[in-house]
Amino acid sequence: MKQWITAAALTSMALTASPVVGADEDTQLFKEWHYGQHIDEFPRSLGYYDCTADLGVLALCNDNVTFLQHSFQGQLSFADDNTLVSTSIVTDYSNDLYATLIGALIRDFGLIFAEGPDDSLDLVYEIHQGSFTDEASLKRALNSFEGEQLRAGYLVMTLVEQSALDQLFADSRSADDILLKLQPGTRAIDVFAYEDDYWGPTLEASFHLPGRQLRRMEDKVRQAPVEDF
Repeated sequence: MKQWITAAALTSMALTASPVVGADEDTQLFKEWHYGQHIDEFPRSLGYYDCTADLGVLALCNDNVTFLQHSFQGQLSFADDNTLVSTSIVTDYSNDLYATLIGALIRDFGLIFAEGPDDSLDLVYEIHQGSFTDEASLKRALNSFEGEQLRAGYLVMTLVEQSALDQLFADSRSADDILLKLQPGTRAIDVFAYEDDYWGPTLEASFHLPGRQLRRMEDKVRQAPVEDF
C-alpha cells in the first residue's frame, strides 16, 4: 500500500470539538439524499444507474457526485421496499483528499471507533478506562493504530454527530453503546481507507442513520406473521 498520511492529529480533534445541534427526526443521509426516499426519485436522466450486481444489494450509483471540490462515485443502497437506507461516496485514495475529508467531517462529527484487519480501538471504552493520560497520549495511540492497520491494507473509522457524542458519552461504556442509543435522525459515518484488488487504494465514506435502522428492524420483528413451521 502507498504512503498514508496519519489521521491521529485530525481525528483526536473530534473528541474535543464543540458540539452542534442536530434534529432528532432528520432524514438526511448526505446532501440531498434522505432516508426513506423511493428509488423512483433517482432517475437515469440525473445520472443514476443500476449497480446492484456490483454492490450485492439493491443499489443505484452516480459517477458525478461533487464533494470538497472532488468527484466521487455515489452509491445508494435500498431496502426491499425500494426506499433509501444508506449512501456512500467512493473515490481513489490520496493523502491530501484523505486529510481534507477527515478535516471536513470532524467539524460536526466525533470519532468513536476504529478497526483494521488486525485489531480494533474503541475510543469510548478506552477513554472511560483511563487509557490515555492526555491528548498527546491519545494522538500517539491513534497514530500507532492507524499506521499498523493501513500497512495491513484496511482501516475503517466510525464517527457520530458531535452533539450526540456530547450527550451520550458520559453514560456510554462503548462505541456500540452509543450507536444503540442514537436518536433516529442522528447520522453516523464510516470512513474507509483500503486497498482494493481491482481499483487500488480507495477512500470511502458511508452515511447512515443507526437509530432509524434499529427502529426498522424492531418493526419488522413486531410485524412478523404468526405461522406454524
